[in-house]
Amino acid sequence: MFVRGYQMSDCKEITELFYNTVHTINAKDYTKEQLDVYPYNEIGLPLTIFQIKKKHQVAVLEMGISDFGEMHRLAAMAQPDVCVITNIGLCHLENLGTRDGILQAKTEVFEHMQPDGTVILNGDDDKLCTKKVVNGKPTIFYGLEQAAAISATGEPMAEKSIYATDVKNLGLEGMQAKIHTPQGDFDAHIPIPGEHNVYNALAGTAVGLQLGLTIREIAAGIAAAQTIAGRTNLLHVNGMLVIDDCYNANPVSMKASIDVLSHTSGRKIAVLGDMGELGSDEKELHYGVGRAVAESGIDVLFAAGELAEQYALGAKLNEKCEVHYFKTREEMMPELQAYVREGDAILVKASHFMEFPKVVSALTE
Repeated sequence: MFVRGYQMSDCKEITELFYNTVHTINAKDYTKEQLDVYPYNEIGLPLTIFQIKKKHQVAVLEMGISDFGEMHRLAAMAQPDVCVITNIGLCHLENLGTRDGILQAKTEVFEHMQPDGTVILNGDDDKLCTKKVVNGKPTIFYGLEQAAAISATGEPMAEKSIYATDVKNLGLEGMQAKIHTPQGDFDAHIPIPGEHNVYNALAGTAVGLQLGLTIREIAAGIAAAQTIAGRTNLLHVNGMLVIDDCYNANPVSMKASIDVLSHTSGRKIAVLGDMGELGSDEKELHYGVGRAVAESGIDVLFAAGELAEQYALGAKLNEKCEVHYFKTREEMMPELQAYVREGDAILVKASHFMEFPKVVSALTE
């Protein structure tokens, strides 16, 4: 059986686009089967593995960590044939300290791969691009444009064998790009909004090629990708658009979701809650998200949570942005429900502990 393990630091809609890119292709001998869903941690991963039967040819396993050593334990169970790391973002800093710490913790997986395993990394990530050879085998890199860029340290970044050009943002219709691979080029329509999903499609393309799929089959899989609740899920209710992205949040995924909101029509409202596990820089990182709200031309911010006050401060850099701050989600909800109206585009996003699915439910009931 072919096991693919993957990890990401942000943008959990990656999971679904990534999954569908490889598995919604009605071709070859592959059919999609959704197993019971468990958390992607030291309890959930083995429960998922226990569901794998002899009939299964490919297992797609997500492995999430928040501390050193956790990946050793997860990867020892999964022992992947293919490992994909999508980025080294800004999450779990409370335990891992820095992005270098995140890189160290995530790459623990390399020690537990199959002997001839393949590593697929985002070549545009300044940390991942340094891992050019893993276990004696060249890494497969993907990214935007083929030419190696220069990192912040002045060193050349990784050459990408799978890359995208002619990227176009189609707003809520998704993204369009030309994807180049060693097996040929193809035009891809990615039906999930946000430029970050071009990277996700590239990662899925790399995995599809490892499975022996043709570029035509991969293009069909990308075009069939769908989202689920909590992950850039577009809900059209009562004349409003609600962007349900409240599964989880960190600074990078927040800014990506704000960018999606900025490409909508109507009054743009960001409803944001606290982000967790960001360590000593948590206030600065929340303020940075507020700045992104200001710079993206968002019309209105509703912010809830102790740290969300920093969102409000950052958003006020744009005098045209109307800012509403509340200490709790419960205090915010009556005001938000009374405020929204037909024609609004509303982004809902926060870390899981903030329970923002309740916000989505209240707006869409």
